[in-house]
Formats: sequence, structure tokens, C-alpha cells
Amino acid sequence: MGKSNLAWLSPFLALAAGLLGLAIGPGGFGLSAGPEVMAIRLPRVLLGMLAGIGLASSGAALQAVLGNPLAEPYLLGVAGGAACGSALAIVLGLGRSFLGSLASPIFAMACALAVILFVYRLARVHGRLPAETVILSGLVANAFCSGLIMLLMALAGRQLPEVLSLMMGSLGVLVTSGNIYLFIVCSLAILFGSALLWIRGRELNLFSLGEAQAHSLGVAVEPFKRRTFLTVAVVVAAIVSLCGVIGFVGLIVPHLARMLVGPDNRRAVPVSAMLGASLLVLADIPARTLVPQELPIGVVMALLGVPFFVFLLWRKKRSGS
Repeated sequence: MGKSNLAWLSPFLALAAGLLGLAIGPGGFGLSAGPEVMAIRLPRVLLGMLAGIGLASSGAALQAVLGNPLAEPYLLGVAGGAACGSALAIVLGLGRSFLGSLASPIFAMACALAVILFVYRLARVHGRLPAETVILSGLVANAFCSGLIMLLMALAGRQLPEVLSLMMGSLGVLVTSGNIYLFIVCSLAILFGSALLWIRGRELNLFSLGEAQAHSLGVAVEPFKRRTFLTVAVVVAAIVSLCGVIGFVGLIVPHLARMLVGPDNRRAVPVSAMLGASLLVLADIPARTLVPQELPIGVVMALLGVPFFVFLLWRKKRSGS
């Protein structure tokens, strides 16, 4: 089967994963489960798909722009900044202020943008953003945000379980909160931002030729990097606001997509989105069925992601690349 055909199959894979997510879980099996059961499963499936789309699209775009296979939102500190903002909103009790449910996404987005601005300023060398300095700056920002989050956890008091849930990730937040308004606002940000990354596939392809070559072919290299970083920051902040920190999706899914459809980002980025949606929905099934108490989706993804990434490294070593 050709790689273009595999690209067309990815939406059907996401649809099949969604149907499995609706059919399997506590409270009965099959799509004929009662409406109460579906009222719990459907929001989880939708949230898993949205988070998978946003994280995988962001990871694929960052890897292409920076020319680094390890680039992803968490490595650049964007997710850490968003988590720090959400944790701050929780500890300060801003959900009970006039901001209401929008406190978490507003603070998450503000902190994510602040982190990406810090990384941009720190990494900039003579008006350029070398990939090496961007990643090093992101690691510094991520370490600082991790320290701030631990400080907030120490000060959280009764809000500590909520902060812990944020850091471990969960697709059940929408079920417990029932906040449809927050879901709609964040969903629009995720889908719109992901679509912007998809339509930039041609420019992302030119980056694989080198920044000088991309510039000679009409790409405004530095403004394009800034736009990509800002788009990723908005998408990841919306995801963290909805379901907390979920790792490895933005790292491993783009590699899997390129294994299936090749390096062309016009196919690889949207296929990454569909595979990310499928992966998170499927990973949520054992998270809510293996043990009586729900497992955090971030824990499940770490247990799945680390062995898969080790396999990728082993495979590349054997191929000599």
C-alpha cells in the first residue's frame, strides 16, 4: 500500500479508535450501553482526540522547524509554562473569582507565552534562532517551571490533589466539571492552531533543506519560527487547561507518522494529528479499565511511550541512521 493511501487511512483509524473508546469501559461493553455510560465516555473520547491532535501536530511542526527529532512542546518549556499557569490559578483559587472557569486557560496561555518569549529572547543570536540554543533555552525554562510547580504544590494546601491531577493528566476532567463553555473555547483554540500548523506543510518541508535554502525559496525564516512557536504555545496551553500534562505524544507520534507516510510534512503533520488522536483514546481504555481506580493518562503514556521510543532508537541504530 502506497504512503499516500496510508495517509488517507489515518482518519478512519481515529474513527475506529473513537468507537472502541465508546464501546469499552466500566459500566458495560458495546455501543448499546446506557445513556449514562455514554455521557461519561463521550467527553473522554472527544477530549482524548483533541489533546492528541494538538500535541502530535505541535511536535511534528517543532521537529521540522528546528530540524531536531527530539523537539516537542515539553522540551521547549511550553507545556511546563502552561502547567505552571494552571497550577497558579488553582492555588490562588481564581476559579471562584470573576474569571470563573476561564482562569485556568487564561493563566496557562499567559505563562506559556511568557515562557516562549523567554526562550526566544535567550536563544536569539544576532537576530537568528539557532536550533541548538532554542532547545537549550527550552530546557532551562522547563527546569525553572518545574521548580515553580513544586513550590506551588508545597503551598497548595487543600488544592494539592487538584494540582497533582493537573501534573499527571486526566481525560475525565470534563466529566467531573461538566464545563461545556471551557471545552468549547479550548477546543476552538486547539483545532484552529492545529489547522494553522497543517497548512504550513510546504514551508516546513523547505526547512529540511536548511534555513539558508528555505530563505532563498521565499520563506521568511525567523518570522515563520516565531509564528510556529506562538501557535504551539496557544495549542498546548489549551490542552493543559483541559486535561493537564500528557507527555510523549508530541515526541513519538510524529516519528511514527513519518515511518508510515514519509518525510513530506504536508502529509506527516495531519497524519500525526490523526495518530495522536487514536493513541490517546486507545491509551485511555486501559487507564479506566485495568484497575478499579482510574489511572492518570500521563502515567499510561509514559509506560507506553518510553518502550516505544527505545524501540525507535534501536531501530535507527540497526539501520545505521
